[in-house]
Amino acid sequence: MYQNTFETLAVETTLTSRQAIHNEKWQEIGKFFLQSYIEQIGKMETVVIGHIKGLIELSDENFIKLSCTSQNQPINSEIVSADGSSQAGRLTFNGIVSGISKDKSIQYFHMALERTCSVFELLTDYRETVHGDSKSDVKEAEACPVCHGHHHHHDETCGH
Repeated sequence: MYQNTFETLAVETTLTSRQAIHNEKWQEIGKFFLQSYIEQIGKMETVVIGHIKGLIELSDENFIKLSCTSQNQPINSEIVSADGSSQAGRLTFNGIVSGISKDKSIQYFHMALERTCSVFELLTDYRETVHGDSKSDVKEAEACPVCHGHHHHHDETCGH
């Protein structure tokens, strides 16, 4: 029952620099991003962090893992190899928190991402979608596996 109070947010985006960045700097960028998100959600008194994780993939064999389970604890960070540099990092973010709506969590994610990109002069392919705006929807609606997208009686929406 306690777990039902947590909201999950999972987002993937690519961060790109105009020039190659050393792996340890990517680690700093990841920690900065997570800290920015945690600071944003921490402004709400009711928020409890279940687990916030990040993964920055720099290459097939090189990545950075980030983790936080409390606002009062430092961000744990593990880098596979401090050697090397990369122009892009694929960020996978997963936040499990309670006391916050999914919309607010997305808003705080976006704010943290914007701040990180601004401070470290990065570009991102992340685009916030607007509900109902067909031009910004990333994923097309999938056909129902039961009726396979066939029209329902009187054009009713699928209830399967």
